[in-house]
Amino acid sequence: MADDYEIVAAIDFGTTYSGYAYCSKSDFKRSPPVIKTSAWKSGTGTCDKFMKTPTVVLFDQNRKFDSFGFEAEKKYLKLALRNQQESWYFFKRFKMRLHQRETERTNERLTIDTIVEDETGKSMKALDVFSSAIQYLKDHLQNLLIEQGMRDKNEVMKKVRWVLTVPAIWTDPAKEFMKKAAIKAGLPENKLLLALEPEAASLCCWSIRNVSPDGRTILTPGLSYTVLDMGGGTADIVTHKIEDGEKLREMHAPVGGDWGGTKVNSSFQGLLIKLVGAPVLSKFKNKHVVDYLEMMNDFEIKKQFVSLENDEEVMLTVPGTLVKIFEEETDGENLSDVIEQTPMKGQLEWTSGRLILQPELFKTFFSISLDNVIKKLKELFNATESQDVSTLLLVGGFSESRILRKAIRQAFTDKRIIHPEHPSLAILEGAVIYGHSPMSVKTRICKYTYGFMAAKSIKQHDQNIPKNRTIMDGTCETMIFDKLVEVGQAVEAGRYQVKKTYSKLSRDQSSMILFMYTSTDKDPQYVTDDSCSLLGDLIINLPPGHREVVVSTMFSDTFLTVKAVEKDSNTEVTARFNFLA
Repeated sequence: MADDYEIVAAIDFGTTYSGYAYCSKSDFKRSPPVIKTSAWKSGTGTCDKFMKTPTVVLFDQNRKFDSFGFEAEKKYLKLALRNQQESWYFFKRFKMRLHQRETERTNERLTIDTIVEDETGKSMKALDVFSSAIQYLKDHLQNLLIEQGMRDKNEVMKKVRWVLTVPAIWTDPAKEFMKKAAIKAGLPENKLLLALEPEAASLCCWSIRNVSPDGRTILTPGLSYTVLDMGGGTADIVTHKIEDGEKLREMHAPVGGDWGGTKVNSSFQGLLIKLVGAPVLSKFKNKHVVDYLEMMNDFEIKKQFVSLENDEEVMLTVPGTLVKIFEEETDGENLSDVIEQTPMKGQLEWTSGRLILQPELFKTFFSISLDNVIKKLKELFNATESQDVSTLLLVGGFSESRILRKAIRQAFTDKRIIHPEHPSLAILEGAVIYGHSPMSVKTRICKYTYGFMAAKSIKQHDQNIPKNRTIMDGTCETMIFDKLVEVGQAVEAGRYQVKKTYSKLSRDQSSMILFMYTSTDKDPQYVTDDSCSLLGDLIINLPPGHREVVVSTMFSDTFLTVKAVEKDSNTEVTARFNFLA
């Protein structure tokens, strides 16, 4: 990692909202550090500035980038009002395309050519969509720094170290994808770091937000605490301990799932489908884009700020255009009559263009997220690594929800729940801190057992080894899982954990390909074991003649790092992982 930088700039690329923050070396040395965040104008007049902008991208008919954030929303709404939007590409919440449960263990692998669908089902290459969004945020910050006195974009790129946030539970292919998107967007690889979102939040909270309203220090050295990062798409959970020297130690591998705020939106849409049917809702979404987006924006506000205190009812606006389509498709059926025929009778009322929900029904929208998160936290607090945890740090944009916060407090009355001011900015500001001090994280825990597929010499015609697992006339057994690190192993940050020597099959080889596998078992024997799956390959370019190469692998960084050295000459050779083939 290049050390010639003057400013750290972090981009928090969220499922629902995105933004950036930055801090110079001199400002970082202050106590507390002075970290500046982005400011965005919505253009609606309802609020002058926002600290984040919607993660929304608009491309024109030729798939050329047009706009991002509030600008993209505003432009698309104008197009829709004139019925000119059909040939444009409008992407929302596309980040979740990278979160597939155990992506590398399914047939639907994430690749460099993976596509993503926009709001109307039209598709583009995911890499183009992601890189365009990142490039917009990069360019926005560049222009700001130039306005504040830097000479030009060349000087900005020369003096800035970049940090990009990613969920801790993401797979290695997803992290590599984001890295490639960032590089395509113009971020230099030698000045680019990936920061794990709950880790960044943790750094922020004990570095610059570590004082309670009455002046007490909240997080102290020696304390173990669990971070619950509730984002728009995912929930990340990890336990940290502050070591002497003010460094973080990860106590277990991050866990979580796709239990973020978008699940609540999906549940609301599920209610509408039960009432009007999926075809009607789809027709409404496609024909009345403006009304649909305004309805969902209204729900987004309700989701965040409704508290359900005092058994308050929740009123949701439903556009008349949706009701009209429903009546047309059902020969004039009345929505109130439909409600009377459902199990929601008595919990839901239709009147004057509004749905009125009883608090218990509205709370069910949160069930998938809350049930999964609370269950996972209880499992975690019963595990050895987190049994002494008394503090839960609640961060992320979705943690702004009053319903969520209340449910977490009620489920864990024996824990001290800390919800810092501006919890959605904790990750962003922590990512800046990580950029200035990457070694502030001391230890991480391996999520899987990692190893290369290897071969070893055996006695010829060993009857205990199937013939389909031998090569070179039966003198070599293949498909061996050559273990590097194991699941649950603590690995020290900044150090290569494993050195292994591998030999070419012939002196004329100009390259070597090593296939990396992961396993959920601690000690797999063969890559064909049920617990194993192919992660990707490591391609090593080799000089002619020499037979052996020493491969060093680092599993303690936020993404896998490798170094290869030709053994005889001690010359470093080019080696690169590819998890997106």
